Amino acid sequence: MKSKPKRLIVVVGPTAVGKTDKAIELALLHQCPIISCDSRQVYKELNIGVAKPEPAQLEKVRHYFISNKSIHEDFDAGKFAMEARLCINELFQTYDNLIICGGTGLYLKALLDGLDNLPGKDEQLRAELDEIYKNEGIKALQERLLELNPTVYHQIDIQNPQRLIRAIEIASGTKTEGIQLPEFEFEFETEMVKLDMDREMLYNRINKRVDLMIEAGLETEARALYEHRHLNALQTVGYKEWWPYFEGEYELNTVIDKIKQHSRNYAKRQLTWFRKT
Repeated sequence: MKSKPKRLIVVVGPTAVGKTDKAIELALLHQCPIISCDSRQVYKELNIGVAKPEPAQLEKVRHYFISNKSIHEDFDAGKFAMEARLCINELFQTYDNLIICGGTGLYLKALLDGLDNLPGKDEQLRAELDEIYKNEGIKALQERLLELNPTVYHQIDIQNPQRLIRAIEIASGTKTEGIQLPEFEFEFETEMVKLDMDREMLYNRINKRVDLMIEAGLETEARALYEHRHLNALQTVGYKEWWPYFEGEYELNTVIDKIKQHSRNYAKRQLTWFRKT
C-alpha cells in the first residue's frame, strides 16, 4: 500500500495579520505541531516586543523554535534551515502534516530552497562597512546598498545595520559554495496559506498592537536589554527604537511613533516578499 503523502502547510503574511491564530487553528485541525519561522521569536530574552504566542496558545499546540536560543548565540538563516530540516525529518516520522508559521522570508527560503552560492563573510569588507557606519551613520550604508541592489534594498529592514552590512556583503562578494543542509528524508507537498488584509486595516492593527505592547511593559523589557544593544538580535524593530530614548535623545512619544512606523514598513516589505513566493 502506498504511504500517505506528507504535507508542509506554510502560513505566511505580514506582521499582525493573524498568522499565529491561523497556524494554531490548522494545527488543531490536523493534530500536529507548529514550526516557527520567525527570526526574533526564537530568542528567549525577547518576549513582548516580538509578539510571541501567549502561554495558553503554546499549551494548546507544541511549538518548535520559540524561545530556544539566546541573544548571545550566533543564529542566522542557514543555521535555522539546518536545525529546522532535522526537526522536520524527525517529526515526519510521526506526523503526516506539519505547520510552518512565520514572517521571516529569508528563513523560509533557506529552509525550503537552501542557501546556495551565497558569499561567505568578507572580514575586510565588513571592517570597512563597520567603519562607514560608525563615522557616517546608517544612511551611508543604505545608499550603498541602494546603488548595489535596489531590489534587496526595498525588501530588507534598512533600519537594521547588521542586515544592511550583510546585504552589501552579498551584493559585493564573489560566489562561494553554499551551506550544506541536510536532505529532506520524506517526500512532501507544500501548501502555502498566504494571509493578507486591507492595508489600512493592517496598519491599524499594527498600531494597536504596539500600544498593547507598551501597556504590557515593553519599555521595561527593552531597558533590561539595553546593555546588550550591540548584539545583532537586538538590531530589530521594537527594541532598537528605545536606545536613543534611554540616552536622552528621544521623547517617549517619538519612540512609540517610530516603532509603529518601522513595523508598518516591515509589514510592507513582508507583503512584497510573500507575493513573490
